[in-house]
Amino acid sequence: AVVSTQSTGSIGREGNHVAVFSEIRVSKRHATISYSSEKFYITDEGTVNGTFLNGQRLSTQKTVSERFELSHLDELKVGSTTLQLHIHQNNDTCQWCEPGLNTESNTTTSSGPTTTSTISEPPTLYKQRAVQNNKLKRKYKLLGN
Repeated sequence: AVVSTQSTGSIGREGNHVAVFSEIRVSKRHATISYSSEKFYITDEGTVNGTFLNGQRLSTQKTVSERFELSHLDELKVGSTTLQLHIHQNNDTCQWCEPGLNTESNTTTSSGPTTTSTISEPPTLYKQRAVQNNKLKRKYKLLGN
């Protein structure tokens, strides 16, 4: 899921959310993502199974959490899905956001099947492409330098 606006969005199992995860461990209205003062935040909406940020549960069961700031490369776990967050200013991206580098693996644990999305090390071709893109951005004054 991509949250590309600078506004509030929600995560849930069903309904109109910016990210929908169709699994029983995700609540119908699981978490809220908000944007304030040029930063993204997440709040667990009092779920039974929890929302985890970098391995830490945001609140106890059935208790709405406080608001936690989201940072670039944080890991967010909702249900059995772990997401690596990419938060960029303006139109800039990092080397990990090149197309085709996202991989997904499915494993089974004692608590059931788990899906993990990860970003692999960019091959040399992608690194070269990023350097070339930055040169073009500088040439056309799309970067600060």
